[in-house]
Amino acid sequence: MNDKPNISKAQATTRVEELVRTAVAEVKPVPNMKLSPTSLADRPCIPDEGNVLTGEIYVIRSYYLTGIPKEHLVEVARKIQTNWKNSGHKITNEYAFDRGKPQLSGRTSDDFRLALDTVDGESGLEISLLVGSPCFRPDKPSPSPT
Repeated sequence: MNDKPNISKAQATTRVEELVRTAVAEVKPVPNMKLSPTSLADRPCIPDEGNVLTGEIYVIRSYYLTGIPKEHLVEVARKIQTNWKNSGHKITNEYAFDRGKPQLSGRTSDDFRLALDTVDGESGLEISLLVGSPCFRPDKPSPSPT
């Protein structure tokens, strides 16, 4: 039985961006969202066993949430966690909130992933938010007209 999602790159990208917007909805103070340009590239899926690539890819979007005062980082991370849970998604790991450097990971029922980390940014500590799709077969190019 094939349990891989039957999604296109456009559908995966739309879903990832929707999950990012949902995660940061109503976050206060409102952060600046700086897209990491390296997250725009397709990523090859690495199989669990072996080293032969499967030809599948996944889509991610990674943002740095800047402009959040250090004393609000935990509050912002908690709001993202609450948004994720209230959307019916599962938090799979929660770490270092008590140390002011929150980290989270989570998963949707359709296998999209969330990762939140606290990183050293240009102006101090920032939140890094990454949402990624499950692996899928890339879109096949349309046949050229003859």
